[in-house]
Amino acid sequence: MKKKNKMLALLGIVVVLCSMLLVALPATAIAAEEGDYVLGIYGNANEDDTIDMRDLTYVKLIFFGKKPETELADAKYDGKINPLDFIQIKLIIVGKEKELTIVDAAGRAVTLNMPIDRIASSSMLDDIRTICALSAADRIVGMPDVSVSLNDRALAISMSHPELLELPITGNPYHGTPNLEVIASLEPDLVIVNFADAGAVQEATGVPTIATPSTDLEVLAFKGFKWLKTWGYILGEQRRAEELSSYFNAKLAEVRDVTSGIPENEKPGVYLAFWGALTYTPPIYGPVEVAGGINVAEEGTPGPYGPMMWVVSKEQIIAWNPDIILLHCPGCVGSSFTIDDVLSDPDLQSVSAVQNEQVYFTKGFFAGWDPATGVIECFYMGKLFHPDEFADLGVEKEGNEILKEVYGVDGIWTAMTELCDLYRWE
Repeated sequence: MKKKNKMLALLGIVVVLCSMLLVALPATAIAAEEGDYVLGIYGNANEDDTIDMRDLTYVKLIFFGKKPETELADAKYDGKINPLDFIQIKLIIVGKEKELTIVDAAGRAVTLNMPIDRIASSSMLDDIRTICALSAADRIVGMPDVSVSLNDRALAISMSHPELLELPITGNPYHGTPNLEVIASLEPDLVIVNFADAGAVQEATGVPTIATPSTDLEVLAFKGFKWLKTWGYILGEQRRAEELSSYFNAKLAEVRDVTSGIPENEKPGVYLAFWGALTYTPPIYGPVEVAGGINVAEEGTPGPYGPMMWVVSKEQIIAWNPDIILLHCPGCVGSSFTIDDVLSDPDLQSVSAVQNEQVYFTKGFFAGWDPATGVIECFYMGKLFHPDEFADLGVEKEGNEILKEVYGVDGIWTAMTELCDLYRWE
């Protein structure tokens, strides 16, 4: 009884202090900045792209009836808005929370026991690359089988953290088949899946399990780095995640500073022939727009890889008449589809890109999509599309510097350039 009374007294003090604080807070400290996505973590009360003191202010306003309740305001995820949520938000801000509830890619609310020290993944390599970029590779205890079968192509991982390729295999991301016995034996704090039923895996293993996107379409369009920041909170590496997000945005701005002034009629129409076939194309691919190009793909039938992939006809490609055709890195997709195949195709001889021999390889996807290489593709494509405007740019040097900043190892982009047979100016 004494303990209960003490808790009630403490909560009463918190409420009084909150009332005093609200009087002093200006309106500008309350409003959330408009972003391109909402960070899916409970405690993000104002539903922007971060958790900070504005969320603490906002949840207090909800508690006192001054603001409408938002879904993510319930930081404690207990169905109530009260001073315990104030405390939880403050703990999240300083990285001292004992639990963290996130919304995964399947829309599930998953409560994690913090800190996360052991991670088993049967997901695509997106998550592994992100964890490595956040300096937390040592927390990975189990890897998807694609990391081994594609190790000579997974250059960001194999060159920066080759030790990960020796870890136990915990499943296959493509077929949604995590190895539950291996996962349980590793005693992880967290399991990651893409296509598997995350709820069923969690029930079978008793370990919090999150579904992550195989490719984040918001990142693919360069509308923010939602899962990079989400992983920052999961791993307690918010500062590093913010640093990388700011770094990527600064690099994108370098390219946009050049291409934003290019008139629309001087931007080339670009067709992306991905996944080892002429008629597979992504309807969204951020580097093309940033680099001053126009993705000509306007319609198509959804392909086997979901909304990021369309199937189109050869006749449609001819009608679009692209100025430049970019082929997916053959080393990434294990394809024998070549530039010569396109240039020698008798059906494509009327297409501008073929007539002017403007057909090149680009990096593209590989077991997911790495925003770091996507940023580099902006520089690469910028020089392909507008060689005069980017005449002084050293693409290979820029690429190596970016990947060294992200993964801590030099020469990764050079290795990717050779793997993908990318165009080289140097």
